[in-house]
Amino acid sequence: MSEDTKMRLRFTADGSVLMRDGLRNVVSGMGTDRDMRSFSKFAYGIYQDFAELEAAYSENWIARQVIDVPVDDATREWRSFSCKEAQEIQREEKRLNLQGVTQEAFKWAGLYGGAGVLMITDQPLDAPLDVTKIKKGSLKRLMVLDRMLLAGQRYNVTDPLSPNYMLPEVYRVAGGVQEIHHSHFVRAPGAKLPLRIRMINGGWDDSQLRRCMEDIKDAVAAKGGIASLIQEANVDIIQKEGLAEALGSGDMDGQVAERYRLFGMMKSLFRLGLLDSSEEYHRHPASFGGLGEVLRSLMEWVSGAAEIPMTRLFGVQSKGIGDSGEGDSRNYYSAIGGRQEADYRPFLERIDEVLIRSALGNMPDDCEFEFNPLSQPSDTELAQQELGFANADDVRLQQGVVRRSQIMRKLQSQGVYAISDEEIEAQAALEREPIGANEPDLDLDFDLPDAAGAAASADPDESLNGAQVTAMLEIVARVREGQITRGTAAKLIAASFPLSIDQAEDIVSEVREGVALPEEGNVTGSPDGSE
Repeated sequence: MSEDTKMRLRFTADGSVLMRDGLRNVVSGMGTDRDMRSFSKFAYGIYQDFAELEAAYSENWIARQVIDVPVDDATREWRSFSCKEAQEIQREEKRLNLQGVTQEAFKWAGLYGGAGVLMITDQPLDAPLDVTKIKKGSLKRLMVLDRMLLAGQRYNVTDPLSPNYMLPEVYRVAGGVQEIHHSHFVRAPGAKLPLRIRMINGGWDDSQLRRCMEDIKDAVAAKGGIASLIQEANVDIIQKEGLAEALGSGDMDGQVAERYRLFGMMKSLFRLGLLDSSEEYHRHPASFGGLGEVLRSLMEWVSGAAEIPMTRLFGVQSKGIGDSGEGDSRNYYSAIGGRQEADYRPFLERIDEVLIRSALGNMPDDCEFEFNPLSQPSDTELAQQELGFANADDVRLQQGVVRRSQIMRKLQSQGVYAISDEEIEAQAALEREPIGANEPDLDLDFDLPDAAGAAASADPDESLNGAQVTAMLEIVARVREGQITRGTAAKLIAASFPLSIDQAEDIVSEVREGVALPEEGNVTGSPDGSE
C-alpha cells in the first residue's frame, strides 16, 4: 500500500481516534478541510429532560400519538389461549385488568424509557417470589410503576446466568422504605440503548418520544408559522404624499392613526374605502405556494422517526396513483407483530407464571397463548378466512391428524360457537371407544344374486378384500352417527365397490340413521334381509 492511499489514524488530545479515509477531491475541496460537511458530527442530546417529555405528551397530540398508537395497536386485539382452562384464565385477566395494565406499562415505558408492573401477592415483597407457592386467588393486584417512581439498588454484575444480570437486585418506590425484590417486578422495555449507555442510564432504556422530539418540534413550528402567515394573507398599503413629514413632526401622529383606523373600519363594515386625491391604495396578497409540500415533508419525517405510517399517525392518505396505503399498513403491522414477540410475550409470560396459578391453582403444561391478528378484515375477507379454516380442519380431520373434540375445543376457545365442556367431553368419550365396539356384525361374505337387472360393473366372482371391507364399515358407521343418509351411503358403496345399487341399498338397509344399533346379537344374513 502506498503512502498516499493507506488509511490515516490520528489520536486527538481527548483520547478519540480521528480516521481520515474516504472520497476526497482536492480541486473541489470534497473530503478536505475546505468541505463544510467534514466538520459535521452527531452529539448526545439531553437524556433526562423528563419535564419536557411530559409536557409534550400532555399538550401535543402528535407526541401522544407517537407513544399511544403502537401500544394500542399491539394490545387492541389481545391474545387467546388454546387450553381447556382458557375461560378461567380470561376471567382472571379481566379481574386484574391485565390488558389495561399492559397498555399503561408500555406507554410509560415509551415515554420515560422504562416501566413495570408490581405483582402484589400474599408473599412478602422483600423476599424472592416463589411461584410454586402461588395458590388460587393469591394474586391480589397488578400495579403499574414508571421508572420515575422506582430506585434500583444493589445491581447484579457478577451472575450472568441470573435473569436480572446488569439490573438491580431490589427496588424502592420513591418516598418509601419498603424494599421490593426484583422477582416481584416485571419490567416493560423502552427504546433500546447500547449497553454502556444503558448502564449510565441506571439500567433503563431510552424514551421513544425523545428520539422524535426534534422532528415533532419542526412540524409544530411549521404549522404555527403557516397559521400566523394566514393572518397576513393580504397586506393593505396606502401611499400618501407628505406622510413622512406629518409623522416626523410629532403633532399629527394621533390624527394619522385615527384616519387609517377609520379607513379600516369602513372597509370592514361597509366594504367601502374612502381615499383623498393624494392617496393611493394597494393590496399585496401573500403567497402560500409550496407551504403544503414543506409541511407534508416534515410530517413524513415525524412518521419515519416514530415508525408509524402517515395514514395511521396523521390520518392522511398516501400519495400516488392507486396507493391506498395497504402496503404501509402491512409493513407496520408486521413490525408490531415483531414487537409483540420480542417485548410483549416475555412480559406477559412472566406475569402468567403468577396469574395462571392464581386463576387455576396450578400451571398446566399445555397452557400456551397466541396473539390475535392485528388487522381488521372486512366481512367478505372474514367469511373467506372462516371458510379456509373450516376446510383446513376438515382436511386434518380426514387425515386423522386431529379429532373432532380437538376442533370443538378450538372453536370454543375462539368463541365461534356456544359449545359446552360437557359436549366436548361426550365427543371425546366417543372417540376413546374402540372402532366398531357398538357396530353390528355384518356378514359381507355372501353370494351375490345373479339378477338380470344387476349392474354390469357388479362381478359376482370378485370378493372384497380387507381394505374394502374396512372402508365399507366406515361408511356404515357414518350412517349410524347420522353424518350421511342411507341413500347417500348406498350411492357411495355402489360407486366405490363392485356392487350394484340394489346390493348397496340392501347392505345399509339394516342400519338406522343417527341411532346406534343394539349391542347384543349380530346381524347376519343375505343382502335381501333374510336370516
